[in-house]
Amino acid sequence: MELNRSYLSDPSVLHPGCEKPHAYFIPHDTAESARTGDREKSGRFFSLCGQWDFRWCPSVRELGDFLAADAPAFTETIRVPMSWQMALERPYDKPLYTNRRYPYPIDPPHVPDENPCGLYHRRFSVDAACLRDREVYLNFEGVDSCFYLYVNGAFAAYSQVSHCTSEICVTKYLHEGENELHVVVFKWCDGSYLEDQDKIRLSGIFREVYLLSRDKVHLRDLYIRTTTAEDFSSATVEIEADLTGSAEVSYSLNDPDGAAIADGKLTVKESRKLSLPVSAPKLWSDETPYLYELLLTVGGETIRQRIGVRRYEIRNGVILVNGKAIKGKGVNRCESHPELGSTVPLAQLERDLMI
Repeated sequence: MELNRSYLSDPSVLHPGCEKPHAYFIPHDTAESARTGDREKSGRFFSLCGQWDFRWCPSVRELGDFLAADAPAFTETIRVPMSWQMALERPYDKPLYTNRRYPYPIDPPHVPDENPCGLYHRRFSVDAACLRDREVYLNFEGVDSCFYLYVNGAFAAYSQVSHCTSEICVTKYLHEGENELHVVVFKWCDGSYLEDQDKIRLSGIFREVYLLSRDKVHLRDLYIRTTTAEDFSSATVEIEADLTGSAEVSYSLNDPDGAAIADGKLTVKESRKLSLPVSAPKLWSDETPYLYELLLTVGGETIRQRIGVRRYEIRNGVILVNGKAIKGKGVNRCESHPELGSTVPLAQLERDLMI
């Protein structure tokens, strides 16, 4: 087995084997489950976070043929998600802060041969129901800087987009029972030239990893925008839905108090736009964060989106929300945790917001 290392320095190769980007949503089996807002309660969501087998190599030359029958056994584990530099008690790479200087010789798009990498390994079970008339997608929400994915010994994908999701359809690689993942993560790739900024350089699988089991025909992408009348007396919720095939879509739009505004069914052949009028809308703002609810059901999947009806505009250099001038205040937190690196648990995100 030989990694195609040319991907690391080829700007034309970004996501072979990956799905096209789309809006974030998690399908649920019922509207009640979707309304919880908790993806862990979806019967189609399977987290792969936890302890993974791990081996760190200061150079790819020490990686070897990790798929061979006589490959060295794993002797260490690492938490996923977590930046590997934060395993301070181990002789891995160390956190590095740099601002104005690149941490390697500047020769774009090339990166050094002495390019540290981490080999992640995980076994998981798949039951027959997960594969029956379904497509299974593997999602990496954040990997720095790039990774090669092997499923049951077969190369499945490569991706470099460290702070965005990489999604791979892995159905054809899976079988009922125990399955196996190998993920090789490199510290540097050509994308690292674009991601240079003043920050602590950290590597590894630093956001969550999970499987989604979806119907063969499902909602692939969703785009929602709202428009308002000049005097805010009415509004329109515009929905653009892309499906993987033709299917009936049921929709329901409810106001912030739970009252139904519009509902119905329509047949969508891969793509469809829908406009739903809202009279006397309750406007979203920082002071009154009203949110409407949209439920979309395709086959056995229900997807919930919460929608704020508001108007953003710039007049004479002033930002207006619903016709009123605003000022934006905030901090650049740069995703940092004292023990996990770039991994920030939900509880800390909520605490930061409250502070």
